[in-house]
Amino acid sequence: MIKSLFRFDREDIPVVALAVHHGHELPPELEENCGISPAERLREEDPYTGLMAAEYPNHIVVQTSRFAIDLNRGEDKCIYLQPEDCWGLEVRKTPLDGAIVHDLREAYRDWYALLAFNIDRLLARHNHLVIFDLHSYNHRRRGVGHPSEPQKDNPDINIGSSNMPQEYRIHLSRLQDLLKDIALNRDLTDGIAHGSKLDCRIDVKFTGGYLSRWLHHNYPYQIIAVAVEFKKFFMDEWTGILDGSCFQLLSRGMSVQSGLWADEMIGLFKRGIG
Repeated sequence: MIKSLFRFDREDIPVVALAVHHGHELPPELEENCGISPAERLREEDPYTGLMAAEYPNHIVVQTSRFAIDLNRGEDKCIYLQPEDCWGLEVRKTPLDGAIVHDLREAYRDWYALLAFNIDRLLARHNHLVIFDLHSYNHRRRGVGHPSEPQKDNPDINIGSSNMPQEYRIHLSRLQDLLKDIALNRDLTDGIAHGSKLDCRIDVKFTGGYLSRWLHHNYPYQIIAVAVEFKKFFMDEWTGILDGSCFQLLSRGMSVQSGLWADEMIGLFKRGIG
């Protein structure tokens, strides 16, 4: 019931990128019962994060929509049953049948078991892994034609740290500095801080979700999992249209700069930070 691409082209590299909110597909029984339009769903999904994850040789991209199963929540909250579960959206025309809910929860457990299988397989080869959990967020919620929400509360890139051990957090400032240096063509880009560097901050918009917490809980001191949220300045969040030039620079820059940090972290792991 969950469609995912698990691709590991370079298992000698201890780095994996995840895009669990990339997907837009719904099983037929859920699409028929969906109370919001495909465009409304797309606005709350993280389109193109799967393409960003694919810049990494090892990546996992989920094609099924979070409106079927939200893999960045615990099992008790992974299915949107009521409007309060999903930002007030009337996501179901009628309450979901109990059998469907059961099957969705079973699919959720199966996906996490498959994730664990692949993590265990990589850890049999490497003592430590670095995982990037990639997301995006809206910043023009007032509607088409309205200005972007204030920059002070909406950094271009947000790093979430709440779900990792305290001793890892001190190393996020280095990642922050590296991501600030991603070079974009500012003439083609709207809704970002128009300074010499990208505005990358820690725990401003989001602090990390269930997936990174699960990874740290189940693989203590073997994995550092970082949730990275990109403001949707690389696309029109209302139409879904991508700014291809901006996205290409951002996506490639993210893989290169985060790869430098991952190499440094693996070196620190070997010297005993975890």
